[in-house]
Amino acid sequence: MSDNKIKIMFVDDDVVTGRVMKRNCDNANYSCSVYKSAQDCLAAFAKSDADIVITDLRMPGMNGFELLSELRNIDEDIPVLVMTGYSSVENAVEAMKRGATDFIKKPFDFTELKLMLDRTMKNVRLKTENKLLKRRLGKKNNRFGMVGDTPVMHSLFNTIEKVANVNCNVVIGGESGTGKELVARALHDSGSRKDAPFVTVDCGALNENMLESELFGHEKNAFSGADQRQQGLLEQASGGTLFLDEICNISDAMQIKLMRTIESNKIKRLGSSEEVDIDVRIIAASNRNFEQALEDGELRHDFYHRLNVVNIYVPRLDERRDDIPALVEQFIREFTEQYERDIKGFDAASLKLICDASWKGNVRELRNIIEREVILSEDKTLRWGGNNELESDDLDGALNFSDDHLMSLEQLEHEYISHVLRCFKGKKTKAAQTLGIDKTTLWRKLRRYDVRESES
Repeated sequence: MSDNKIKIMFVDDDVVTGRVMKRNCDNANYSCSVYKSAQDCLAAFAKSDADIVITDLRMPGMNGFELLSELRNIDEDIPVLVMTGYSSVENAVEAMKRGATDFIKKPFDFTELKLMLDRTMKNVRLKTENKLLKRRLGKKNNRFGMVGDTPVMHSLFNTIEKVANVNCNVVIGGESGTGKELVARALHDSGSRKDAPFVTVDCGALNENMLESELFGHEKNAFSGADQRQQGLLEQASGGTLFLDEICNISDAMQIKLMRTIESNKIKRLGSSEEVDIDVRIIAASNRNFEQALEDGELRHDFYHRLNVVNIYVPRLDERRDDIPALVEQFIREFTEQYERDIKGFDAASLKLICDASWKGNVRELRNIIEREVILSEDKTLRWGGNNELESDDLDGALNFSDDHLMSLEQLEHEYISHVLRCFKGKKTKAAQTLGIDKTTLWRKLRRYDVRESES
């Protein structure tokens, strides 16, 4: 961040809005560069020393969402404020999920925007100071970046400590969302290879040809479109760690080729006969059951046993329920800082529901729920009624059809709206979101049905 004027890149295809923004920034002693398109901003960004980017979402060509993604690829820390003239909560939430720092509705008042800019830049300074402080003090309440104080997590931490400095290959098992990549990262960061690259490959996202090229690299003209030599990820990870996620998805032929690489510590780029020496520790993971994959023939026994020097299992969230309160606290702290929200936490009833809920998506699902609640909450105290805001049992109980007692559609709507309101303790905003209608429509229906539910 610059020491003098705050340097702003402002992106909007509306020329008038750009002129007004430039004039206001000049008067406020900000330095503002205005761009009519996301492409122009992106071209200038790499050469700029901007402190903050403000962009509209709806623009011809590259839109604000795409610009946000490109900016995050270049600089993951640059604050990005998004503007929307469509008053869409969905757009705002989606932008913030993609990494936006905050949002403001158009047309905006510059005084309000100035307060947001000053707050954002103050937060940037605080985050920088906090990062330095955390590096000095270390994290007291978790280990390896993972929260856990249950026996299964202590066992996991102890295994990581034993294996981190041993340069053997490792297989990590566990359901989707349990944190297998965190464990792989912990093994790398805590071992002798911590200063070398940690490279991740999602084997399920690439077909066989693409995966081979990504892993082994290729020479110029090795295949159509190969206009230059490319170093493969195995070569890039040399000296460090290669994390192969979803290893059960790779083909038999690729398993054989990787097995030879493990045995020889050498690779050949596609289109080359020259062998290149590498020194890579391989950590492989899958949410599939390895024994079942071996039995089904999806995983070769000889390949698996070359990887499976040490096998680490990451427990499901329902195997460590006593860790849920600490995880919730951690995520609330993370997202209130990220989104600059003043959130105290969940009420006691909601926290009990969270601890008792069935988290099929494990820690990832819990984290996503907390993030959504922090973003959308209108109160300092969060309230949660179950998965996707409502427990499935509550919804099932709302509709009791009987051949002896049939009702009109109007009666059915009346009963269901009343039921949803009860589930949310009269909170009409959340009820309207669940019903798929706006709040005004909900009020109109309540007046028609004479439903009296207190707003909370």
